[in-house]
Amino acid sequence: MRKLSVLLLVLLLATSLFAQSASEVPKTSDDPFSDYVELIMYSSGSSGKDKEMVMEKFNELLKEKCNTTINVTCLGWDNYRNQYQLILTTGEPADLMYVNPSLYSQYATTGAFTDLTEMFPKYMPTVYSYFTEGQLNQAKVDGKLYEIPSYESNFGTNGIFYRQDLGEKYGVPKIDSIESFESYADAIAANEPAIRVIDGNPEQALFQFFKAYYGFEAIAGSTSSIVMVKSMDDIHDIIAYPFTDEYVEWAHRMQSWAQKGYWSSNALSSTTDPWSSIQAGTSAITQANADGAKNMMAYMATKVPQAVCAYWPFAQLTGYTFVNPVTENGYAIPASSPNAERALRVLEIIKTDQELFDLWMYGIEGRHFTITAEGNLIKPAVGVDPATVNNHSMSGAQYAMRVSNLMRNDDGVWEGYEPLLDYLKSVEVLNKFGSASLDYSNVQAELAAVNQVVQQYGYPINIGIVDDVDAAIAEYRKQLQAAGIDKLLAEVSAQMEAYYTRNNIN
Repeated sequence: MRKLSVLLLVLLLATSLFAQSASEVPKTSDDPFSDYVELIMYSSGSSGKDKEMVMEKFNELLKEKCNTTINVTCLGWDNYRNQYQLILTTGEPADLMYVNPSLYSQYATTGAFTDLTEMFPKYMPTVYSYFTEGQLNQAKVDGKLYEIPSYESNFGTNGIFYRQDLGEKYGVPKIDSIESFESYADAIAANEPAIRVIDGNPEQALFQFFKAYYGFEAIAGSTSSIVMVKSMDDIHDIIAYPFTDEYVEWAHRMQSWAQKGYWSSNALSSTTDPWSSIQAGTSAITQANADGAKNMMAYMATKVPQAVCAYWPFAQLTGYTFVNPVTENGYAIPASSPNAERALRVLEIIKTDQELFDLWMYGIEGRHFTITAEGNLIKPAVGVDPATVNNHSMSGAQYAMRVSNLMRNDDGVWEGYEPLLDYLKSVEVLNKFGSASLDYSNVQAELAAVNQVVQQYGYPINIGIVDDVDAAIAEYRKQLQAAGIDKLLAEVSAQMEAYYTRNNIN
């Protein structure tokens, strides 16, 4: 009897312990956020001065919701491609990276990114449901998905955002042609010693101007921006633009502009970009697309309240525009990431949680913005002195987070925004390059060498800071040929022809 009692006691104790452990283990194993993780994110572009303040607040909330924080590093505009290459080729641990079509195409076929084809719908079901099959097919490479695209629809055409009040002082009230641009710029350069036409590095703004003026189109997915389609009227004419007569003409024009003092002779080494400089009152113009122009109108109203601004879309030069492809902005997860599942789960939360989204995109409520009864933004917050608030920005890290159903409009949106969109819609054409994704595996060495030559020899020509334009172009072309531009151009041309045929595009 005693033995039986002992046996029953042992069985009861074992059952109790088993029940206790059974109730505890699933709680841990079923919680995907049970362990704290810091995600490492890299992005192109610059960050605003209040970025650290905002991210501290953001991470407090994110940790509370999902036991995770994010460490964001913006790698600047001038050298981010080299930094990306270093991170992705050395296997440095990283969990999320901003990608545009160029970066995505360059690395998606190399094994540098995690295959998200099955992980996206599994760990981000709500965000996944936003996209049509056709949209996701645009982002697939050889049938596989390597990025989480932003969810938005934007016109990518750039234009000139400028201080109209400055032009009006000197009889140039409007920019609507290259001639009126020069008249405006001449007046600023001659009469406004504290303001440059373009303060900071002008290379990207001028590059967009160049493309629009001659009708050249960059190929979506091309990591070498010098390889382009020469005209939308003949998409089979694929060129390396430094070898064109148009480039020679433009380079001479750029030298003339540089000599007039439109920008600093040290502009290439500038750590300032025109987007920031115009808000500081030191630049007369910056480049922007339609949404950028809308946002800049709001920024200028608080940063430089005496300014009256206007916008000239480059679609008036080309005569057309098109909507950006779904791959325009997105996040990729490097193959080196030890936290791919967590990264996706966290993106799902941020992209479906208005509080987290607002912090990431707009900053701290009560400081950077106030939300109106209609859900619009007043920037900075009501009652806050604009002079005491710095801009919150993280460039690509924010572009990739966009979700149209969570995005907020600024209160009192620029009255010219809707007419601008109406105009762009009236000249919209098919984006013939939207889902093109090029495989550079056969020309990796040539691609790297060409990109290096572009930076070393092309950029100085592009902003007119060379003594002898023709001699500089001759040397530039010589170096490009030595780097393998002919092989690279042939590879891009062959792949684009296959793409046209496959998609019945003429």
